[in-house]
Amino acid sequence: MPDPDLPEQIHPDPPQEAAAEPVPLQERIAAMDVLRGIAVLGIFLINMPLYLAPEAGFFDWENNALWSNSADRLATLFIYIFAQGKFYTLFSFLFGLGFGMQMLRAEERHSLNFLTIYRRRLFVLLAIGGLHFTLIWWGDVLHVYALLGFLLIHFRKRTNKSLLIWAACLTFIPLVLFIGGTTYQHFNDDKPAVEEKEKKRRERREEDQKLVAEDLRVKSSGSLPDILKLRLQRDARQLGREAAWSTELFASFLLGLWVSRRRILQEPQLYRPILTKLAFVALPLALAVSTADLIYGYQHPNQTSPLWRTHLGFIREFLARPAMAFGYAAAILLLGIRTWMSPFAAVGRMALTNYLLHSIVFTTVANSYGLALYGKIHPANALAICFAFYALQLPFSVWWLRNFNYGPAEWLWRSLTYSRRQPMSRG
Repeated sequence: MPDPDLPEQIHPDPPQEAAAEPVPLQERIAAMDVLRGIAVLGIFLINMPLYLAPEAGFFDWENNALWSNSADRLATLFIYIFAQGKFYTLFSFLFGLGFGMQMLRAEERHSLNFLTIYRRRLFVLLAIGGLHFTLIWWGDVLHVYALLGFLLIHFRKRTNKSLLIWAACLTFIPLVLFIGGTTYQHFNDDKPAVEEKEKKRRERREEDQKLVAEDLRVKSSGSLPDILKLRLQRDARQLGREAAWSTELFASFLLGLWVSRRRILQEPQLYRPILTKLAFVALPLALAVSTADLIYGYQHPNQTSPLWRTHLGFIREFLARPAMAFGYAAAILLLGIRTWMSPFAAVGRMALTNYLLHSIVFTTVANSYGLALYGKIHPANALAICFAFYALQLPFSVWWLRNFNYGPAEWLWRSLTYSRRQPMSRG
């Protein structure tokens, strides 16, 4: 049995190199597909409000969100507590896990061109993400995953201990820096500085309100060139946020690579104690932290946050979100993969297609070149539409994969990756 603490095994006198090819259906891990399918739903919950209205219009309670009735606020609160950030973390974990699985499979097959194929795979994903990013929706995450994937390659020979140390540093160092910085600032601010900060806060609020108004005007009634111009301007502002966010995602990549070596998804029964702690200790504690922080913000939308709440917010961002993500995954693994989960696995096998479909459909619903409903669909209705649309994707994905080997986007991705047309029809 290979030593799980060694990233690569040495094979004496390897046989002739095997041709690189996509993972056959019979070699796929059902738990991984199910988790990916559930992550698609979680990401859809996060993105749905942002397809339909400016971000501040839904989530910025301090800046007079577009909707303030109880049903809409509760819908927003539900998304924030149970989905916001958790499923991008889970999807990042699965990305790292997939890399590790592919690398181990390449070693078993003595494939010497794994890195060439994998880099090409990342370049194709980067191209798909770039087109999605600029032409369809500003919130694309595919290009971020592709860029971080190139960095992940350099960690393939790290020991398991090194992977865990790097993941811990990427998680805790930003948290310590933020808490230390805000604490120092809090106890060293004099009254004029506090007043100046409040003035800047009011100016930022006014600027955000202008941006929301411009976003509503252009998306609901502007021309396609106007929308593309606005999208590119917004994209430039997103880059700084992505840089800060990427440390958390990359930590999840590394944990996924570690899990792939430990074969936790293939043999969850051997890791039942740690899975139980994640599902029944870490998940409830993280849920309590997230709920307390967000309920306070909901009840005091226009007040300056006290120091303890600022720190609680950082803990929610850096610790509670990944704890909930991994708690969700652990609960599913403890439950076991059941027959009724097969539709989720089908969605997971078509994750790229379903993700892109969300953007294409709902940016068309929202923007002026489609139904022009931008800013007109309330959060409570958006939440209901999200669940209804995903409910349709479950049987659709099952039907599609009965007739075809891949989703359309997956077929394109694999064909370009392996430089040959992949067999699409199962007939």
